[in-house]
Amino acid sequence: MRLHKTLAFVAAALSFSVATIGCTSPSTAPTAQQSPQESLILIDADSHGYITYDTDSEVLTGYAKDGAEKWRENRFFPTDVHCTLTCPNAAISATVDTNPSQHKTRVIWKGNGRTRTQAFPNKSMIVHWGKDEENWVATSESSLLWSTAGKIHAKKFQEGLADSFGSIADDEKTLIISIQENTSRTWAAFRFTLDSGQLAPAEISESLPGSIGCLSPHRRTMVTLGENSAEFSLTTGEKIRDLAEFSSDCASSSESTIVGAFSAGSGEATQEISMFPASPSLPPAKVTVNSSGEIGIFRDCGVLLSDGKLASLSAEGKKTETEFDARSMLTAPDGRIYSISSSGKVGQHTISAKGQACRIG
Repeated sequence: MRLHKTLAFVAAALSFSVATIGCTSPSTAPTAQQSPQESLILIDADSHGYITYDTDSEVLTGYAKDGAEKWRENRFFPTDVHCTLTCPNAAISATVDTNPSQHKTRVIWKGNGRTRTQAFPNKSMIVHWGKDEENWVATSESSLLWSTAGKIHAKKFQEGLADSFGSIADDEKTLIISIQENTSRTWAAFRFTLDSGQLAPAEISESLPGSIGCLSPHRRTMVTLGENSAEFSLTTGEKIRDLAEFSSDCASSSESTIVGAFSAGSGEATQEISMFPASPSLPPAKVTVNSSGEIGIFRDCGVLLSDGKLASLSAEGKKTETEFDARSMLTAPDGRIYSISSSGKVGQHTISAKGQACRIG
């Protein structure tokens, strides 16, 4: 599963100032108060490994699940990073927008002990999904792009693109690319079926209130971020239900959807978190926590940060705070949790769901 957050999202959450979601232009400069330990964040992870980014030294590092370092990259400022088929193999997009000394976008591929670098004439091309350097899906300043066996196809947008975002289902078979044109206030969603053998976009909707933040292939639903967050059909684009006036992050499983909304204060940040059951007729469970960190889900158990600790949230709304120190975390579909403690140490935990109990160990 692709668990990554854009660098803009994670760095903003780390510094308690989330302003936008799904942005493709990062702002990862550490604050004046940021210590070396606080500058390390998780970017992507799965059951095979994980990727970290040091916002102070601007170094990306890929690790196997046992903590063994597999690669390191610091030649370019990364605009977007995510694992390819398995972590820590990765596709790193470095656009001209964030690397002014460059005249072309660079895409760096890490995998199997090798590093391959491609140059593209686009100034802001971002690879949202990639199998390898010949098979990928991306967006540029004016197009939706996809490459099959090295042959690049493009769907051009005359007015250009203001923003784009990619979200992949936990079964790794469905990719949604959300696009907002320069002249539009709404978003369009395009679906790619990754196991079809031939990449091609299918437009689901052109009038969404925000980008797609998460999707459930089991329930055939997808959830938008930003204002007027709602759940839509993954096949028809029809609205199923409204979720929140505003959402900053979400995660979906076959049983539930968890939605979070950040609120920055003076020196602290709070997050209102809602757990929506699969049935639209049932009300959500809600809790407010002192945190601006990531949220995740395993079956019907939410995973979150609360007062600097890993915590779980049951479908009934019971929050259980652990003793595990954490200020950044990612949750995999198999219940594996990667976290970074306040001292900068990466840890691994598991969450189990038994009846109404959610336990992190």
